[in-house]
Amino acid sequence: MKALLNVEEMLEDNLSEYMKELKSKLDLTQRALAKFRDEANSMSNDFEAYLSNPLSSFALIRHQQQDWHKWALFMEQRIGQEHIAFAHHMRSRLPTAVDLTEATRNIETLIKFYQLHPKDLANGILLSHSQPDSALNSLDCYALGMFNYMKKEYSKAEVWFNISLTLYDKSDKDKYNVYNFSEKHIHKWLGVLLVRRREHSLGVWHLNQAKDILDYDDEMISLAIIKGHCSASFQRPTHLHCRYNNWMTPFLRIAPLKLEELSLDPLIVLYHKAIYNSEIETLLRRQEFNLISGKDNIDQTIHERVADISGFNLDRSEVLSVINNDIGGHFQLQEDAPETAERPQDRIATVLFYLEDVELVGATIFPRLNLTIKPEKGTALLWHNLESCGSSHPKALHAACPVISSSKYVLTKQIYNLDQMFIKPCQAHCTNS
Repeated sequence: MKALLNVEEMLEDNLSEYMKELKSKLDLTQRALAKFRDEANSMSNDFEAYLSNPLSSFALIRHQQQDWHKWALFMEQRIGQEHIAFAHHMRSRLPTAVDLTEATRNIETLIKFYQLHPKDLANGILLSHSQPDSALNSLDCYALGMFNYMKKEYSKAEVWFNISLTLYDKSDKDKYNVYNFSEKHIHKWLGVLLVRRREHSLGVWHLNQAKDILDYDDEMISLAIIKGHCSASFQRPTHLHCRYNNWMTPFLRIAPLKLEELSLDPLIVLYHKAIYNSEIETLLRRQEFNLISGKDNIDQTIHERVADISGFNLDRSEVLSVINNDIGGHFQLQEDAPETAERPQDRIATVLFYLEDVELVGATIFPRLNLTIKPEKGTALLWHNLESCGSSHPKALHAACPVISSSKYVLTKQIYNLDQMFIKPCQAHCTNS
């Protein structure tokens, strides 16, 4: 431990010298900026007199032609490379993962042998002796929680995670970012262990607090999120609106459709009375007798309606598809956008017509938006799968809840991205990635 204290002192000194170099560059930049702004203000106060003086004009041109290029090079210079190299070199003298495991195990041994309470230890109280300087911080308690979680000691892990959450200081958020640690990490593992212990309600609440960092490919997390949202009631966002869409296409000016906004990023809207009962009956009859198409032109009619409500070009979109979810039928969390070997284009949007009311659940959920949409016969759900830059929108992740009674028929239409290059051109940068 004495050797570790020496290492700590060396690393602190190294970090201090690194900070001095950074501050030196910052001070120089601040002084130069102040001088540039003073000169610019003098120029602005008497612009014509300044530029009429050939010496002033020369100085301005020379400054902009030469100095700003040098400042760009100065900004690119890396600071403290020697100190960074020293910090990497010292890693060989730092404790290993095995050392940390052993130290953590020793803490748990003390707790068990002396029947200590983790909260007392976190406050620096050891066997009734208070030593505030030895109090643990949020990261310390988080590490103890992870140790117990990996050992499947979920009750112990829960205690440490809750203490970590209590000690988490939001004013230190920038410092925690250096350690790749945030309040969301604590919520994530609290949620995971509670779900493992089948405390789904509280577990899903914690997972929702960490939804930005969750790995939805994890089957257990995915199932927990689906279960939580499928059990929720449909709550409409209070800051969005309902109105008639009478602007998307010329046809909607004479036959507008009622539109309900559910999300603006990504765009998710619900159209009411978007498909007639007679059309639904024709589609279900066709499905019952395994007919691909009929003489009713219904495919073209709905195709044109999708174009009206989406505003997209459907020339090469996927064909309409009727899907039947029987009892227990559902879809796992998925993204509609990414291209595959069978589908060489991204899907920019999806339209889902609900062809039947479903008595029990069967909702469509968007967990990252806390959206749960109950199927209602005749409505059409439209959502965008891509960001403005063309990448998959992370918040468009969705799933279909299992059906408990009867079945659920839906009609889907997938819309490709490349055909929209003039309707919705890509921007250079993504906003959510």
